[in-house]
Amino acid sequence: MQEFALWQKWIMTDALFGTFIAEVIEISEDAISGALIIRDDQGNEVDTFTGTAAEFQASGEWRLLEE
Repeated sequence: MQEFALWQKWIMTDALFGTFIAEVIEISEDAISGALIIRDDQGNEVDTFTGTAAEFQASGEWRLLEE
């Protein structure tokens, strides 16, 4: 099971809409759920997500961003 870590970044590339980066801004005590801000490739906030790491991964082609 995937867990969130504070400030962890995820990336998804969509052929039509471009690249999106999601950053974990809050996590639960067990790190299984959290809140993320989703930004486009210009840095504009386009959405938020609140839920579990498993739900987040299932919501699209998100993968951890290796920096």
